[in-house]
Amino acid sequence: MKFNTRTWAIALACAGSMLTSHYSIAAAASPAGGKTATSQRVKRINLIRWTDQQIKKDLNTLAENGEFDTARKKLGQLEDQVIAYMPRNGLAALRHADFARRLVSQLSSISNHQHRMKMLKFLMANHELAATLVFLNAPGQQNLAQVYHRLAAMRRALGPMVVAYPNLTAAICAVLYKPLTMHINENTVHSPDPVALFKYYVRYQRSMYFGIRNVPARLLIYVVDSCSSIRSMIWALNKYHGDSMVGQLFFRVPYDYSTYLHGTKKTVDIKGYNLPNILQYGGVCADQAFFASQVGKAIGIPTAYDVGMSSVVGHAWVGFLQQVGNQAAWNFNVGRYTEYRGVVGVVQNPITRRHEPDSFMSLSSQFIGTTQRQRWNAVVLTDAALRLLSFSATHGTFSPPALPAEVYGCTPKALGNSVPVQLALLKRSVHQCDGYAESWMLVGYLASKGKLTLAEKTLWAGALMRLCGQRYPDFAMAVVQPMIMSVKNPRQQNQFWNRAFRIFAPTRFDLAAEVRMMQAQLWRKAGHYNRAGIYLMDVINQYANAGPFILNALHQAVAILRQQKHSNRITKLYEVTWSRIKAPPRMADPFMHESNWYQVGKLLEKRLREKGQTLMADKVRRELQAAGNPVAGN
Repeated sequence: MKFNTRTWAIALACAGSMLTSHYSIAAAASPAGGKTATSQRVKRINLIRWTDQQIKKDLNTLAENGEFDTARKKLGQLEDQVIAYMPRNGLAALRHADFARRLVSQLSSISNHQHRMKMLKFLMANHELAATLVFLNAPGQQNLAQVYHRLAAMRRALGPMVVAYPNLTAAICAVLYKPLTMHINENTVHSPDPVALFKYYVRYQRSMYFGIRNVPARLLIYVVDSCSSIRSMIWALNKYHGDSMVGQLFFRVPYDYSTYLHGTKKTVDIKGYNLPNILQYGGVCADQAFFASQVGKAIGIPTAYDVGMSSVVGHAWVGFLQQVGNQAAWNFNVGRYTEYRGVVGVVQNPITRRHEPDSFMSLSSQFIGTTQRQRWNAVVLTDAALRLLSFSATHGTFSPPALPAEVYGCTPKALGNSVPVQLALLKRSVHQCDGYAESWMLVGYLASKGKLTLAEKTLWAGALMRLCGQRYPDFAMAVVQPMIMSVKNPRQQNQFWNRAFRIFAPTRFDLAAEVRMMQAQLWRKAGHYNRAGIYLMDVINQYANAGPFILNALHQAVAILRQQKHSNRITKLYEVTWSRIKAPPRMADPFMHESNWYQVGKLLEKRLREKGQTLMADKVRRELQAAGNPVAGN
């Protein structure tokens, strides 16, 4: 997993009130009661009040001179001071400092000075909207200027409404800073007008499944990234509002075999590509996934269009946020064909427009049930750890200026930028809100770079598996894998894998098989081929139907047999493997040739012919051909 400081700086936007203290852009008040400036300076003051005073002074100066670069540097230094001397109860100061630095940094991207100053004044007068947008976007994003231009355009069109719905406004600005385009095979679809989309969600907010006003912007981005017309969305709302099992809509769309069987265009391509026509005329898996995901967005349910990383034909399915009692969880299994549940999927991040593993977004459902302050604390603590890490890489020692003598209640000695200090900040972040994925991912990065001791890896891997092993197993695997692979001693690493296996084995056969594959790779690299072969055979015998990795297991097992001069056992290995795999339904399935059963069967047929066993090879061939013939009525 490659590390990118911008990736780790992506902050969580959340619903609720803004900072506990407002910073108006106005002239600083003169000393009250006739006290001199000197007496004001020496008066004892706690960290939060001192921090707020510094922020107010820096922003007032910025409003006067418009020097954003200078203000950004000063606010960055202020945040470093807060990080270095922050007491246990000093999170409020860190929240305020982090917000101010992010705000100035992001507005610096606006090239037109007049527009930049107007936006600064507007956001400082509307703190909740400002915080929601600032913490939803990451400093340094390439599209920040476009995001704030979108906000200015929406403000002109909608007036005070943009302030009344801060989460919705922030989500639309962050996602639709420019038109969103999706390519669903031969069809290209586009996002609706952002203002029209805003009005749609406000008008029909009572019909939205999770509502609109109180849904965190970090989840709303998976609602507003629609690529259907407003007309189609109204159609979907009238037909499906209140339907929480969006994934099942995947199967409401009939499969259209026109192209596969006859080489003709799909009917929906001829009639017009929209939601009503997809439902009426059908399509392939990409169209089924698009339909289900778009209906979900139309009725206020966060959804994601998911595609298979390892599927040659680009299999697609839908993920959706499913309510589970008073909580919610992302479901990536209901809206997909059973044969492809072991395929690892990727989704498009609506903000960055980049594709990332669907496991990364799964933990976001944990935001539900947490408070605004907890979510904010998790973000700023992770930001603090990231600043220390980045400082180490570029400047070395972390030594911000000491606080003035009148500031009391702080740590007597500045924190360094050592890994234990970074881990302490991340631990506090997780305690505040364990659903903030970037905290865990930063720990995973530190481990993958060899920065953690074995004891620290044991502690963090155990905490991650307790939280995510059952509810968010894909995310757990994504973070723990590089962490475990960084353990140099093969026996110790194998012990970590065994712990993960025991958690995944009862319910997630695909992840259990992936663990066994990692163990086989570990021992093969260490030169213990017999032990590697045992794990590979466990995959073949126990998890042949759990996912596409069976082919990789088979190829590795064959390579080991050849290395050990046991090539005579390869045919039997193919036979055993093929017998373990369940044959797909006997129909004209476009994915038949991509199935594990078909591909292993072809390997067996080829091997039999190489060994001169023609009759057996012909038998396998006939069975493969028969499975590809459609049954009556299909």
